[in-house]
Amino acid sequence: MIFKQIRSTDGTGTLSYLVADGKANLAAILDPNLEDVETVAGFAGQRGVCITQVIDTHTHADHVSGAGELKKLFGAEYIMHENTRDKWKIVDEGDEFGIGDTIRANAQLEVDRYVNDGDVIAIGSLKLDVLFTPGHTDNHIALLLEDNLFTGDLLLIGQAGRSDLPGGNPGEQYDSLFKKILPLPDMTKIYPGHDYAERSFSYLRDEKISNPFLERRTKQEYVAFVGDFFPPLAESVEGRKMTLQCGTTRVATSDTPFRNITPQELAAIIRENRALFLLDVREPFELVTYGAIPGVKNIPVGQIAQKLNELPGDKSVPIVAICQRGNRSREVAHLLYRQGFKNVLNLVDGTGGWVKSGNPVTRHTVSSLTHP
Repeated sequence: MIFKQIRSTDGTGTLSYLVADGKANLAAILDPNLEDVETVAGFAGQRGVCITQVIDTHTHADHVSGAGELKKLFGAEYIMHENTRDKWKIVDEGDEFGIGDTIRANAQLEVDRYVNDGDVIAIGSLKLDVLFTPGHTDNHIALLLEDNLFTGDLLLIGQAGRSDLPGGNPGEQYDSLFKKILPLPDMTKIYPGHDYAERSFSYLRDEKISNPFLERRTKQEYVAFVGDFFPPLAESVEGRKMTLQCGTTRVATSDTPFRNITPQELAAIIRENRALFLLDVREPFELVTYGAIPGVKNIPVGQIAQKLNELPGDKSVPIVAICQRGNRSREVAHLLYRQGFKNVLNLVDGTGGWVKSGNPVTRHTVSSLTHP
């Protein structure tokens, strides 16, 4: 078997893979990035193999696929999951976050063969087993070649891919990880579609130990955890431009110009009746389940970029970003500062810390959240 990992240099951390049957001189390329087409073609030429199949594990939101160009160069068959037939439905949603052009470019590529869970893709004597693994997108597949698992953007090294992109669903991601991936042998090698720390692969055994996404928890707990892990999807809505990573390296840093405050400090500010806007960025069910600080405005983190008009028109008014543990709110505070809000505060330890400090919460109902 001939194997080559190609790492892009465009800032997306994209990893593509060429696998080939050296005796038959036949190859497949997995998740090629458009910027890497020359590199891929050059390696194939050096090894004397013809690329007969191009496989995208899903419709990419952060980079344009090189499938179209590789089809032209090699006459290769383009393969994706059956759900890709409906790929156009996510283009408008992508426009809302400034990534519509990338999704549109990928959606217009003509797929030659659709596959489903349990199908096998043959590359000469090599066999790629198809696993349907939705969650990052609704047309996501992983590919198993002997003890090598190409996970696309479902499972990354030390984390998982975002599930708040168009077509994503954290509940489906949970099922894909725990029902499709975890039952595989511990020594399965994980080859992800992205990595941001120059790593090539990981063993599933090690991911079970160290990857927080693979900790045993209920589906509801997993959905809440995912929402608390990722920064806001859109960094800026001005000019419809953004830089997207399908995994994450945290956006906010210790130098980000917003102020962290403790629950005790927030309680003191509220007692002094200062002008204050309390922004709770959790999902509505979390306010129902865990309660909320009295007087909060609830805008889930994934909707912040689209609902800036619901925040104070006077950008000097203090805004306190609040979530359950202080992670999502930290990234929202960073986002708000970039949008021109000059007095942004982040509640350290979130609503959980507020309750532990002995402060009261209000118990919301679903109807009170949807019909204020």
